[in-house]
Amino acid sequence: MSLTMDFLDVLKTRPIIAAFREVRSLKVEELDHIGVIFLLGGTIFDLPDCIRKAVTSGKLVFVDIDLIKGVGKDAPGIQYLAREIHVHGIITTRSNLIKSAQKEGLISVQRIFMLDSESLTGGLNVIEKSEPDAVEILPGLILPKIMDRIRARLSVPVIAGGLITRREEIREILSSGAIGVSTTTASLYHSKTPL
Repeated sequence: MSLTMDFLDVLKTRPIIAAFREVRSLKVEELDHIGVIFLLGGTIFDLPDCIRKAVTSGKLVFVDIDLIKGVGKDAPGIQYLAREIHVHGIITTRSNLIKSAQKEGLISVQRIFMLDSESLTGGLNVIEKSEPDAVEILPGLILPKIMDRIRARLSVPVIAGGLITRREEIREILSSGAIGVSTTTASLYHSKTPL
């Protein structure tokens, strides 16, 4: 089974993705019911220990290559993350990094910011060309309103992220067809209450 299939299978049963801006605040031992972690900050020096702990706990770890300091935003940066740091995937807004990540066997999640109708159209065009393994729509709260327009053009798995602070928002987003919801709101990823 491919890593991408593992990722999608994990999200079927555990759709909440714990996202951390401050990598040092990551306490893997407190995330026993979370299957996927997004690292949205820190430096290259923070990654090895975080990745080791997460992998030992059976978590998939993605790094936002646009936000991690000290990693080149280029093919060699991707190679380093794959070969030396052993991340499972990357998150990026940069289309040119998607193929580099896939070539290294990493799962690629492309972030698209939805500001208006024009950014939706432009974002869908970008996704069609770059062909990431998944797309993350920000802000996530908008996803239920635009999912039909996304599905009319794309079949790529969709994750919602940004501004999600309540469990009912997660339920609505997942009901619209998203495979996962990333959040930095600790109470949402620490809660053991079923959705």
